Amino acid sequence: MPAEVVIAHYRVRLMADLGPDANDEREARNLRPRLGLLRGTTLVAIALAGAQVAAYLVNIVSARALGPDQFGILSAMLGLILIGNVVALALQAVIARLIVHDRSGAPSTAGKGLRFAAIAGLAVMGAAVILMPFLGWFLQLNGLWPLVWVAVTLVPLTIIGAELGIAQGSEAFSRLAGIYLAVGLGRGIGGVAGALVGQSATAVLIGIACGTLVGAGVGRVSIAPLIGNVSGRLLELLRPVGHATHALLALFLLTNIDVVYARAILTPQQAGDYGVGAILAKIAFWLPQFVGIIAFPRFVDARRQQAVTLTLASVAGIGAVVVVATAVAPNQVVAAVGGSQYESLASIAWIFALIGALMAVAQALLLTRIAVDDRRAVIAIWVALATLTGLAFWVVPANVAGLAVAVVLAASLLCVAGLIYAVVERRQGMAPLNNGPTI
Repeated sequence: MPAEVVIAHYRVRLMADLGPDANDEREARNLRPRLGLLRGTTLVAIALAGAQVAAYLVNIVSARALGPDQFGILSAMLGLILIGNVVALALQAVIARLIVHDRSGAPSTAGKGLRFAAIAGLAVMGAAVILMPFLGWFLQLNGLWPLVWVAVTLVPLTIIGAELGIAQGSEAFSRLAGIYLAVGLGRGIGGVAGALVGQSATAVLIGIACGTLVGAGVGRVSIAPLIGNVSGRLLELLRPVGHATHALLALFLLTNIDVVYARAILTPQQAGDYGVGAILAKIAFWLPQFVGIIAFPRFVDARRQQAVTLTLASVAGIGAVVVVATAVAPNQVVAAVGGSQYESLASIAWIFALIGALMAVAQALLLTRIAVDDRRAVIAIWVALATLTGLAFWVVPANVAGLAVAVVLAASLLCVAGLIYAVVERRQGMAPLNNGPTI
């Protein structure tokens, strides 16, 4: 009897003797990655929720402690921080992509990304300093101290973007959740303390800066085991980070420009109503963020097609739940978001929920393109922004509902374009990775 037959015979006998235990072991091995992903998703979702609650607390406490004038300054400064944070988001996406692309070189990529982030943070701060005189005049500030602390905050924020990218690309979701929570709580506690103690916009910004710095320190300790010796030139990161920043900045403009247009097109009362509706849209936009964060590493490798399908279905599903809930109980939703004085929004509240849901899908689609360094995706965003501008100023009625419908149409156009491209990619069996720049 040949040796191969003998080996096969005893292998069958062994499996038969082991019986269901062997099958259970195989099932357990297959189940572990799924349980790990579920655990990571839960941790990141909880951490992001905690960070958002902390951010809302800063706004709620500051609105009561500062008064209208100082709170208006704080709101403007927080908006500037959001704009400056786009570089950090781009760094996070690029570093995560490169780590997934080359697992063997991940420690070196992590070290390089962290060094690049420190330089980028200083560059962003420098740009903010250069713009200070103009921003102080444009925002009608009595002094530049609020802008000084905005510039200071952007340095640790940019470094945090690299830390998040290292944890995300390594799929170290416990570390990723810990960084999100540390940064969120640090900024929240610092901001609330500044509001209660200093009772000025500058004091709140000092607290936020200190809390952000603490969060960056916690993140650095958390990712320390993932960092190795650096090899290669730091400038190799400049181009991919620049392209990702461009794409994310374009999406940021699309998701926020409607509030600016409301001030330009609508009456002051209508603009205030629209601002409350925009808060509802932001809630629907941010709720499914954790899905794309967890799935992003899977967009880069052979898991791409399944990950894209599941991510889009999940984000759309969460958005649909928010839209339906808003349509079923509009008065309660509007009262919770803005108060009873905005009850006139109840009839169109679901439209704002739809805006947020569509923008969330658009962001998920953009992440799937950034994951493969597709630099053409930004074109669709600029087309959608141009469409929104044309509709808002020359087509739809100049009221709250008209502007909201214009945003829905522009977001729908962007989502349809992205979905068509995703379907074509899937049917043609395109490679999960392109030949873009690597490290």
